[in-house]
Amino acid sequence: SSDTRGIYGGGAGSVNVIDYITIASVGDASDFGDLSAGRVYMGACSSTTRGVFGGGHAGGADKNIIEYVTIASTGDVTDFGDLSSSRRAVAGGSSSVRGLFGGGAANSTNEDTIDYITIASTGDYTDFGDLTVARQSVTAGTNRLRCVFWGGHTGAYRDIMDYVTIA
Repeated sequence: SSDTRGIYGGGAGSVNVIDYITIASVGDASDFGDLSAGRVYMGACSSTTRGVFGGGHAGGADKNIIEYVTIASTGDVTDFGDLSSSRRAVAGGSSSVRGLFGGGAANSTNEDTIDYITIASTGDYTDFGDLTVARQSVTAGTNRLRCVFWGGHTGAYRDIMDYVTIA
């Protein structure tokens, strides 16, 4: 999201739709554009300018795709680069400069990987580090300094919280 607009995309049934809402008003979502293909279980992060979607699952396969949109205008995604591995159920978080994608599952194997991107430029991931426990369906929350990854699933639900300093 930006200060004005929130966006979300993909979902059950592997839809490729991206919708947006105007945060300061009530009402239904409006069509923003489309992902390159329908996906579920993606991670997402943003700066005030760009929204970025990473990973996910579609067509029976996990994906390593990273795509972005310019939040202030509507339209379809543009290719950003690739994650370190094809994985679903990945968590995303960001500062205004750097986006993180952590955890997930690759071919049913839980991952502990944290990748980062520089949101203002396009390109493939850079290795950031690892979660303390490999897990999928992780949730992430951020402020401008820190990203916290919590919960997840390893065959059982987990009550773990990890944090990293984003810079």
